[in-house]
Amino acid sequence: MPVLKIYFSRFQKMTGLTRETIVDRLPFLGLDIEGEDADAIRIEYNPNRADFSTDYGIARALLGLVGKELGPPEYHVRKGRFSVRVSSSVAHVRPYISCAAATGLRMEDETIRQLISMQEDLHNGIARRRKKAAIGLHNMDVLKPPLSYECRPATFEFTPLGSDRKMSIRQVLGETETGIAYGHILEKAKGYPILSDSAGTVLSLPPIINGSATKVDTSTKNLLVDVTSTDRRIGDEALAIICAALSDAGATVESVEVEYTGERVVTPDLSPTTMKFDETLAKKMVGLDLDHSEMVACLGRSRLGLDKQGYAIIPRYRVDILHPVDLAEEVAIGYGLDKIQPLYPPSKEPGSLDMTNSGLDRISESVAMAGFTETMNFDLVDATSLYSRFSRSPDLRIEVENPRTIEHSILRDSIVPSLMAALARNVQAAYPQRIYEVGRVFLRDGERIAERPRLAALSAHSGSSYSEAKMYLEALLLTHTGEPPQTRPAEHWAFAEGRTAEVFVRGKSVGYIGEVRPSAVAAFGLDVPVSGFEIDLATLH
Repeated sequence: MPVLKIYFSRFQKMTGLTRETIVDRLPFLGLDIEGEDADAIRIEYNPNRADFSTDYGIARALLGLVGKELGPPEYHVRKGRFSVRVSSSVAHVRPYISCAAATGLRMEDETIRQLISMQEDLHNGIARRRKKAAIGLHNMDVLKPPLSYECRPATFEFTPLGSDRKMSIRQVLGETETGIAYGHILEKAKGYPILSDSAGTVLSLPPIINGSATKVDTSTKNLLVDVTSTDRRIGDEALAIICAALSDAGATVESVEVEYTGERVVTPDLSPTTMKFDETLAKKMVGLDLDHSEMVACLGRSRLGLDKQGYAIIPRYRVDILHPVDLAEEVAIGYGLDKIQPLYPPSKEPGSLDMTNSGLDRISESVAMAGFTETMNFDLVDATSLYSRFSRSPDLRIEVENPRTIEHSILRDSIVPSLMAALARNVQAAYPQRIYEVGRVFLRDGERIAERPRLAALSAHSGSSYSEAKMYLEALLLTHTGEPPQTRPAEHWAFAEGRTAEVFVRGKSVGYIGEVRPSAVAAFGLDVPVSGFEIDLATLH
């Protein structure tokens, strides 16, 4: 989760609230306080609330929660003098660009830090680590319109940010820190996108790095923002979030005309969106018997509105509101999460543990008693860990629509990759390392998605082998089924050829055991052999 540092003196000027009120009310916006000292507070926020990536966004929401400012903020865009001509050559690599100008800024050191922090959080969140979108912030006063967005060859030279010499695009990708980190995004490109002005000044090589000539510092008064993207919607959303923050910082936001072949688009669009508000659903989800006027007031404290036709008015920066359930949550936040009283069930009968979960707990305890450390991983994983590092075909993967982060975009069908990722994060720890997880996987069952409970365990050290993994698995299954398992040589995408077996209990297949493929071990950055097993716990009953 991203963490934002907010200085009390600055935040108090923005909100007019006391330090005690700020610390007391922030958690009821869904924020976690990571730490507090004499000067500042560190706040962890959920990446889906991308508008919380600056203190401006948090101040905006807090002013609503305490009732000082109600309803959707109004943002105005003045017609600007800049335009961007988009060449058809970028269509295959990064076809869209959205831009805005912000004039009359006071760029204090903390304002710059907030903007850069927001830029990086947006890159890592809705921009999917720059794969979907990339943001550039530029000193507008050094630019001469119109701008041009076109592809250039790898030999094209400019001075990148942080350098005092010209470098070719090929050098930038191979020698600079950001080029090495993000160059893979352009590895299949036939040309490289460059944004420049009419005098040839290079603004950026998206999504890699900005040019040195447009560097932003405390002397900058006027800013140009560009967002290049592979998805126009995401680019427009990121720009709206940035422009809202710049407007709150005191800037005048100006439009930029983007000229595509056969199309002209004016950005940014800061007009609010609408969604039908379901009062019945909101009452059901929140559990409060609120009348219409009370719901309107709750939405207002969440900086939303409600028109006479029953549509919620949603500020453009609230890109996290995707469903009427999200509006119900905003009603709860506006009402005050601390005011919602617990409601106890009327029955006085004692509860009991679910039998299935009790069985899973017993199995988990047995593995822990064998010397394994339990891990807890997300059901949503990234494609690289689940497919690329194991050289698996991605044809059957179950992808999430509109994921907010690339790390959580696919429903896993195996626990082994999650455990390998955990081992990769702990390469500095002493070996042997033995870890396990009892968790869920998801498999296609015709048109349905079936959820299955599984156990996976891995052992990593210099002597790790198939025999070791089999020893642990045999002891576990003998304890819980009363019968030793049978194994047959088999093939499996996670385990090495000739070192893999299918596991059977009472003649029924329950999973696989083996030594993890050396190629996968290397792909995860591990230097020791890894062996283990994964079994379907539902088949043991």
